[in-house]
Amino acid sequence: MKVKLGLGVAVCVLLVGAYFLGTVSAKRVVSAPPAEWAEGSASATAWRELAISLEAAGEHVFSSTPDPGERREGLAFLADLLSAALEMKVAKGDVRQPRFTDWMSDHRKFLGDTPDAVYHTAELSAEHGYEIRGTRNDAEYLGFMLYGRGLNGWNRAAGNVSSETMRFDDEGRFRLLLSRERPELDERADWIALEDDVHMVMVRQYFHDRATKREARFTIRNLEPVAPTPKEDAQLAASLREATAFFTGTLHGTVALAQMVAKKPNTEEPPSEYNADFGGIFYPTSDNQYLGTGFALAEGEALIVEGVVPNVDYWSVSLQNSWLQSIESAHHTSSLHNHQIEQRNGRYRVVVSASDPGVENWLDTAGHREGLLAVRYQLAEAFEPPTIRLVKTSEILAASSQGAQ
Repeated sequence: MKVKLGLGVAVCVLLVGAYFLGTVSAKRVVSAPPAEWAEGSASATAWRELAISLEAAGEHVFSSTPDPGERREGLAFLADLLSAALEMKVAKGDVRQPRFTDWMSDHRKFLGDTPDAVYHTAELSAEHGYEIRGTRNDAEYLGFMLYGRGLNGWNRAAGNVSSETMRFDDEGRFRLLLSRERPELDERADWIALEDDVHMVMVRQYFHDRATKREARFTIRNLEPVAPTPKEDAQLAASLREATAFFTGTLHGTVALAQMVAKKPNTEEPPSEYNADFGGIFYPTSDNQYLGTGFALAEGEALIVEGVVPNVDYWSVSLQNSWLQSIESAHHTSSLHNHQIEQRNGRYRVVVSASDPGVENWLDTAGHREGLLAVRYQLAEAFEPPTIRLVKTSEILAASSQGAQ
């Protein structure tokens, strides 16, 4: 009996020891290795540059705001941004064999996303020609925007075509060619010229009821197919550096815009430092007019956004946090489009506040004291910009009764 008991105790000791050994091993502390490990390899050196950029980005997030909530959101934003950068530039960044990256992909958010839209991008080069084929399905707006590089390195609009003028067959199928020289076009083909500095095509889809609609489906191919080959050291290094540049540039542009609007919030007047060239970092489209402001609301304050209803098929008013990510509210909504906004005599009024003011067209800040208010007018030939004013929450009912009735 004593022998059996002794064996049982020994087995227990071994099991417990193995458990703690495994736990310690699983929690191994990683320290920075000497830089020499990357010597002699361009891709390893580029990997180190990316790793250093990630560390610097975390510091940049923490130094840009003292707010713990904004810091946490900032780190989550960096994770989204890194995920997209690696997919775009490394996994799918071969301009000889481009593939589309779904920017938001059900969870990622950056650069002023909106719940009404879907964004895809593919890397391009004017050294090649491309064909995009697909089916529109239920996309109420479908646009293809080319981006080149300005002298300052930011993006410039380099060509655009949308469902307003594109040709579709009876089943909504389309064919779009991208090339330097104009090709022969059939009855279902459209064309955009590729200028020398073009590096990306972005596809935008907009919906009024996205959850119930079928997204457009499309693929891209090189008009002169190239056989797949493994990435050489220099090619992988270049892809990693492209990812690092996109990651770092987008972060710094996001922080710069947030700091600009924070200097003069709650007004429709644009920041004095803002210019169209700087706006290129956010991949604007010529089909959208972007209006809005930064909001900064103390307890008991609200914004009232008022305007003339634009004569367009789609427009919206939405909120983003300081990292240009659309805000999600558990209780109400932080984004409204024109099919959801109540209108009176050709005018609209939207209220932005932290608590329900008891009026229509309320946008919930969802606990964010600061952020951005974005107004989008799509395909607007002429419009009157909205006005934005700061009020006390207690004044909202009175203001509502005096405005657009």
